[in-house]
Amino acid sequence: MDIVYHPGINGSDPWVDFYPYTPSATAGYTFVVLFGIATFIHIILTIPFRAAYFIPLIIGGICEAFGYYGRAWSHHSRTDIRPWALQEMLILCAPPLISATVYMVLGRMIRSLQAEHHSSIRTKRLTWVFVLNDVLCFCTQLGGAGVQVTGSQQVMDIGKKVVVGGLIFSLVVFALFIWIAVKFHQRLGREPTQLVLESPFLPWQRYMWVIYLVCALLMVRNLVRTIQFGASQDSVLNTGEAIIYVFDAAMIFLVFAALIVYHPGRLIKEVRHLAAATQVCGPLETENVPLHRYESLSA
Repeated sequence: MDIVYHPGINGSDPWVDFYPYTPSATAGYTFVVLFGIATFIHIILTIPFRAAYFIPLIIGGICEAFGYYGRAWSHHSRTDIRPWALQEMLILCAPPLISATVYMVLGRMIRSLQAEHHSSIRTKRLTWVFVLNDVLCFCTQLGGAGVQVTGSQQVMDIGKKVVVGGLIFSLVVFALFIWIAVKFHQRLGREPTQLVLESPFLPWQRYMWVIYLVCALLMVRNLVRTIQFGASQDSVLNTGEAIIYVFDAAMIFLVFAALIVYHPGRLIKEVRHLAAATQVCGPLETENVPLHRYESLSA
């Protein structure tokens, strides 16, 4: 954590130096633009893919953009609490919103592949359990970041511990989620559903690997942030700004990019077309029909 509290000298007012360096305006504005573009693309993609479940990720992208605007703003004053509070709260609280979308994606993929019986938790419970845990992580980190804006050294220390607790809890939740995803992947691979058997071209495994990639990026980000908050003031994690951009900004942006290139809504849309085509042609006739034929039948 990079906050240094100064109690004042000879009766002067106390003040806080929020950064041990001068935040880069160039880096901040770069990620404002990157997250702005990525978020806009995701907004557009929600329409053809009917992906309203991506709304938390979109809100998270908006938080990231404004958070890095706060860092760029801090370039002009390391002791101004307003830009520091903006970036601290938004950058910390955006990832739980993004991970909530990932949890909902897996539930929708399981249902679309008609493979609920392969899930370790019922899909409705899967979504609610992990999203509620994510809400708890979100509230914990929001509260921990929020109390630090008081400027009191004691309260800042408490807020720091609360944020670390929220980050550790999110790592545990992610580990459990990945275990459930892997078990589902293995079971569906061993015992494919009728839909998967009749659709060998359906790239469902590719999207499972995208989920693993996204989870890995988020876990690395959370792990580094946890270590950073627990490290001493003079640690390399707290004395250099590059850590924030390499292990936080870049990691989260890669999550956005991966979900643009391999948007799960594309798979779910393909399955909807397949189901419609199967109703028209019957399972035997549709077994080896290319995807564009399904789309024309269901149009």
